[in-house]
Amino acid sequence: MKKIFFYIMFAVAGLSLQSCLHDDDEIFDKSAAERINEAVANAKEVLTSSQEGWVMHYYAGREYAYGGLNLAMKFTDGKVQMYNETAQNSDGSYKSVVSTYKITRDQGPVLAFDTYNDLLHIYGDPAGSGAPTDVDGWEADYEFVIMNISEDQNTITLKGKKFNNTIVLERLTRPVAEYFDAASKMAESLTNTGILAYTVGDKRAKFYPGSSEYSVKYVDDKGEVASLTVPFTSTDKGVLFSEPIELFGDTLKGINAKDTATVNDVLTANTIVVSNDESKTFSLSKDLSDIFQAGNWYLALSNIGEVAGPGLQSFIDGCKSHEGEDVNYCYIGTYKGNYGFYFLSGGAYYGVATFAVDAPINEPDVITFDFNVYVGSGTYYALFCNFEDAYTPFLSTFKLSTDDVNNPTVMTLTDQNNAKNVIKLVKDPVLYPGKH
Repeated sequence: MKKIFFYIMFAVAGLSLQSCLHDDDEIFDKSAAERINEAVANAKEVLTSSQEGWVMHYYAGREYAYGGLNLAMKFTDGKVQMYNETAQNSDGSYKSVVSTYKITRDQGPVLAFDTYNDLLHIYGDPAGSGAPTDVDGWEADYEFVIMNISEDQNTITLKGKKFNNTIVLERLTRPVAEYFDAASKMAESLTNTGILAYTVGDKRAKFYPGSSEYSVKYVDDKGEVASLTVPFTSTDKGVLFSEPIELFGDTLKGINAKDTATVNDVLTANTIVVSNDESKTFSLSKDLSDIFQAGNWYLALSNIGEVAGPGLQSFIDGCKSHEGEDVNYCYIGTYKGNYGFYFLSGGAYYGVATFAVDAPINEPDVITFDFNVYVGSGTYYALFCNFEDAYTPFLSTFKLSTDDVNNPTVMTLTDQNNAKNVIKLVKDPVLYPGKH
């Protein structure tokens, strides 16, 4: 049946070719080829029109699997000067490379970076550093179909020709270095601010920040816990999602941080809004599990109970006997983006036993920790100073309670698998935990 249809379709098309061409002339002033040529010329004109250039919100991996980063580009006639937010010179300036580009005709205009540029092509190179595939590298494009140029010519929407990720070019209005620095600070402020809640009526979702993606959890219309992974790139206002998400009937394109402030060298945002509709806001989650993850909670030997206490004492004794060091402090929290059990010993040596965390959205006062990997000197101190004894009592599921949910200074963790394992942690730093 399909073959018959095709034969009929082509026969009718052949018989009516003259009239169709005549109709096209009436509907369109120009032929398809002329329109594509004009689109190519227009794309070249728009790309070269920005004095500061463009920022490309770039993604690697099929369906954005490996997250995003920012590239900046200044186009001239056939040449592009490119920057990568992750590549800096020894003096702290951003590295730049000049290579060539072209805009070609296909089904529409295609932007192709046609000479090797190690700030871009490295992501599609099988020999690229740490590339997960031996054929396509990080599965990232360097040829893009130009899908749309906004009416104000400030954004250009591209689609990767091979891996189909949507890529956005945003017109820069400030120097590249200023944009990159501002974008880094905005992303930092959102990460430091903590776990965000987005509420519509009686529906609520929680956004857990990562280095290049948010994990989103919510309860769906069936009452079941659902989740999304939302890759993003940073902007000078906040973060831009790889694609808009639909949540409780709202469309969210990204998150903007406003009214940022630095307290104790930590940059956070006081107001957080939906980037495409600033009347819609996020709030900080008040779930105890989220409040706990947002802070650093310090250990003191006298507070942590009959199960965790001996483990901490074993670690303190191990550091003293093997290294001749005093343990300066220990906390459960974040250090340089790594969440888990942190210690500083001898005034100079740190380690982290990083934790994988599970905090059910429908059980706001429950949290589970599992060991992930060591960071810093964690492995060394586990081998020689009994570090494992100190963090092992935390590898369980706990019920959380606090002295004040609005201004907590104490968090109590009660082990759901061992009633004797009751651990009290405090917000204020405790120096030399073995002496308190």
